[in-house]
Amino acid sequence: MSAYFILTHTVADPTKYGREYIAKVMPLLAKHKAEVIVAEFEAKPLQGDPADGVVVLRFPSGQAIQGFLDDPDYQPLKDIRMRLTTNANAVMAPAFEMPRQGG
Repeated sequence: MSAYFILTHTVADPTKYGREYIAKVMPLLAKHKAEVIVAEFEAKPLQGDPADGVVVLRFPSGQAIQGFLDDPDYQPLKDIRMRLTTNANAVMAPAFEMPRQGG
């Protein structure tokens, strides 16, 4: 079952972030069969005081997300992401499946 990696963060320098992180992480996302669903530096807040940016990635499974996060090739990229962002929060959630009616 598909699973989603949802990240919110504020990017301090979008140009540097694009060059140092996004350009390098895309091949790694492809390796782990991730699909970029949403990637926005300035998402419109509708409630509360969230971070400015949001990223939603769809992976084939939660295990695939964990494989991406644990990949040794991702560790230096994660350090770059953390250095260039603030207020980062990430969650993993399975795709929604409608409960079966009846039994």
